[in-house]
Amino acid sequence: MFYDMPKLECPFEKDENYKVIPKIKEEYKWIFTDEAIAVEKLDGTNVSVQVLNRRPSAIMNRLNPIDIWQKGNARFLSGVVNSIEKSYFIPTLLIDNIYFGELIGEKIQGNPYQLNGTLWLPFDNIMEKYRYKFWNGFVKENTGKTDEEIFNSVSELFKGLWSLCKRSRGIIFEQPIADTTFTGSAAEGIVFYRKGSETDYIKCCKLRRDMFDWFRGKQHKGKIE
Repeated sequence: MFYDMPKLECPFEKDENYKVIPKIKEEYKWIFTDEAIAVEKLDGTNVSVQVLNRRPSAIMNRLNPIDIWQKGNARFLSGVVNSIEKSYFIPTLLIDNIYFGELIGEKIQGNPYQLNGTLWLPFDNIMEKYRYKFWNGFVKENTGKTDEEIFNSVSELFKGLWSLCKRSRGIIFEQPIADTTFTGSAAEGIVFYRKGSETDYIKCCKLRRDMFDWFRGKQHKGKIE
């Protein structure tokens, strides 16, 4: 039976306008330790694939089953097929299970990665390809600081956060640090995984650029997660 990937929470508290404030939630303080793995949050839509008898048997967008015969749904199927073609997802090597990932490309969030067609990236592949290796150094620099000091450091970091996915595709050009849109080379945000619990999504959390009060671009509200 299909189950939905748990909604990832934010590591900071929020105000009445749903913007983050300088208070780290107790249960997510581990993201500022060497237990954290920081991975780019891709700007797509959450899609899962069910594998039965080592074959893809169903595709879901959250809890919505994808009928490949229905007009407009070819992008989901082609995204999974392209993932298999690129050996990002090899069902015959996997145990029967539900595998979560991000579908990116044409007709999805404005296609910020400038793909031809669509591509479904399993989360374990995203962790491998788009991990922010600077995070451990950032954590060391902020060890022992107050919540407010850490918050200010994170805020400045996110203003200039580059997308590793866009860089890998050659989408690179300078943009002012005050440019707070998702255009250009900016990343949408970071998903934090806890070492040893990478597949336990309940223990993950996310932080997006549009959660900060300095953000003036397209808001996440109303978008498909």
